Amino acid sequence: MMPSQDPVAEVEQLRSAVAKYFPIYDVNVSHRAVTMMVNVSPDTMEEDFDRLRIDLKEKGFIPYIRYKGGEHSVTIVRRPPLRRSNLWINRVLVVATFLTTAIAGMVLWSDYSGAASLWSVENFLLGVVSFSLPLLLILGTHELSHYYASKKNGVEASLPYFIPFIPPLGTMGAFISLRDPMPSRKALVEIGASGPLGGLAVTLPIALIGLYLTSQGTPVSGPVEEGAMYIMFQPLYMLLGLLFPLQENMALHPTAFAAWVGFFVTAINLLPAGQLDGGHIAQGMLGDKAKYLSYATAGLLIVLSFMFYSGWLLFAMLVVLLGLTHPTPLNDISGPGPRAKAMGAAALVVFAVTFVPTPMMLVSPDHSFDVIVEDSNITVAPGGVAEFNISLVNTGNVDSEITITLEGNLWPWSGSVAAGGEPTSPPMAVDLAYNSTVHVKVLLMVSDDAQEGDLKDVMLKASGPGLVVERGLRVTVA
Repeated sequence: MMPSQDPVAEVEQLRSAVAKYFPIYDVNVSHRAVTMMVNVSPDTMEEDFDRLRIDLKEKGFIPYIRYKGGEHSVTIVRRPPLRRSNLWINRVLVVATFLTTAIAGMVLWSDYSGAASLWSVENFLLGVVSFSLPLLLILGTHELSHYYASKKNGVEASLPYFIPFIPPLGTMGAFISLRDPMPSRKALVEIGASGPLGGLAVTLPIALIGLYLTSQGTPVSGPVEEGAMYIMFQPLYMLLGLLFPLQENMALHPTAFAAWVGFFVTAINLLPAGQLDGGHIAQGMLGDKAKYLSYATAGLLIVLSFMFYSGWLLFAMLVVLLGLTHPTPLNDISGPGPRAKAMGAAALVVFAVTFVPTPMMLVSPDHSFDVIVEDSNITVAPGGVAEFNISLVNTGNVDSEITITLEGNLWPWSGSVAAGGEPTSPPMAVDLAYNSTVHVKVLLMVSDDAQEGDLKDVMLKASGPGLVVERGLRVTVA
């Protein structure tokens, strides 16, 4: 034991506390701990140990119960002194996170509504209502569910700490600080699962509201902007979307995006690794074997980062930094129990319907286009002009510049290209806007001395960023 004014009396006090619940047949005392070999009643062991834990907590001690070599032992150590929590930190962080999510909401609302100016009172207020408040409600409910589950299981915990961040999210989430070791596998599952399940209960109605508001909008059009990103709906979100069928290219309402973030955060927290909520649940359900699932999860995230979404590598690093193994609860002998098992199973189902391998992806600029020739074989008289009508069709998602050239031996004939103006000698640059078609004329002037039966083959080449399209043109002299 750690030094005290009367070590002998202190050991005797601890012996009496343990003997109240478990018969003792041997006692070992060290500088840091007292270990007592005890007999237990399997039917009441969990309840007896929890009462002992509460009794010793009031005296400033922490007990562990273990089973090894056919014997049960209770080891008691001093409880580290707890620093008093400063609620001002929680208050400052929640205010800061409110402001950063409000700014994120303002940006989202401005983009969604097409507002002419970003910095306006209207954008700020609508950003708060449509994004900031729904997102903070989801995150706050998640953490408060952890908090109340901790209290229910006799574990000291802090109120939520929110983490402000830059747009487009405005926050990196929130967390609570557990100030006691986990008492049992049951507590691990209940505390771990309560956050995702509580957060989900709030996310579902927010998602329905967001989908309804999205369905009332109008489809967006226009080229893809540089840095644009797509988000992938989770299976659960897709199922909810059946209630509000959306037209193609509908702009996502900020409230719907807040719900998407809620589902994403739920899936991340339920990864069965280390100190994440899923790690708590796995440890409670599987015991020491949970470490292998944690290793596999970290490895799978690394694989997914190369196959689907590079951001998984960051989460894999975070899991490793926080620790792949989970501390053993004070009572690692008793199983989680029916209620905790049901919560664990529910959490597994929630993870299955909220996880996607590619949650988001950058939109790559697509400069594809097509070249349509109305008639590629024209017959003209000597000295005449063969006029080919060409359509350039933008089939990509951005504006493009197309260069038109003519290849082949035209001499002594000549060729020119026109796109709504005077014909000019090729090459010619044509601006091809998103979702547009530009009509081009290719003019081949036949020489006066051309003979009947003469023909020339010319290759029309249209070159854009990363793509070249060729079409053959033929002129026959008649």
